[in-house]
Amino acid sequence: MKIFLSIVLCTVSVLTYAQDNFKLYYEETNNGFKLLADNDEYTPVSTQINLKLENLNSSNGNSNIYVVPAKTKKYTLTELNVIDRRKRVKFGFESAYNYGDHTLKKYNKDFEYYLPFEKGATFWLSQGYNGAVSHKNENALDFKMPVGTKIHAARGGIVVDIEESYSKRCTNPECAKYNNFIVIYHDDGTFAEYTHIKKDGAKVKVGDQVKIGQLIGYSGEVGWATGPHLHFIVFRQTITDRITLKTKFLIGKGKEAIELIEKEQYTRAY
Repeated sequence: MKIFLSIVLCTVSVLTYAQDNFKLYYEETNNGFKLLADNDEYTPVSTQINLKLENLNSSNGNSNIYVVPAKTKKYTLTELNVIDRRKRVKFGFESAYNYGDHTLKKYNKDFEYYLPFEKGATFWLSQGYNGAVSHKNENALDFKMPVGTKIHAARGGIVVDIEESYSKRCTNPECAKYNNFIVIYHDDGTFAEYTHIKKDGAKVKVGDQVKIGQLIGYSGEVGWATGPHLHFIVFRQTITDRITLKTKFLIGKGKEAIELIEKEQYTRAY
């Protein structure tokens, strides 16, 4: 038999990183409530929940981070059970959420990436990891290339985000908000972002499964850029930040994968 309770509707405070296809809500149970999540993204979503409870206990504590699997409905985060049925109950919560698995620690550090352009092509690495121009404290790579150069997937995965609507460029960091990009989610929980693609330059769409070496778009000179190039990063995602990772690439004849060095030129092996 269900209980009849007086409640206050949940208040949700969401960070700017929030995704449109993620929803938190609750359902009444015989003993109180369940806090649930729907995740319509193609990647797991991590959510941090801070509960404010009166006359209720949470089965998973009052402040936790949960990882909701991709394409999941009615995922139970916690159960809220009434302490004293003679008294009113009241609850609310604050939340923040973002792409990816916040708890991810292990990933494939030895994966052998393809260079992110077509087979046989050669380009200069104009800026490497922790580069002095715009890569301070960031494991990012800039490949100098003409606008319209074909971009190929450095690793297979599923496309989870695309922005290709902008055409504005400037050398001020504030122009980063105009960056065009493609984001691909890998099977070990990491992501790759291909940035500064040309306006309407994506050849894939969200939800596409891409193979390593596949054409995904065309390079540009859009957003925060001092010239035409492809900005490439691999990262793992937390609730509030992305942690960029060093990677190794197959070059030359493809016999060995190496970490790239700034101001060198590289040829894609396969």
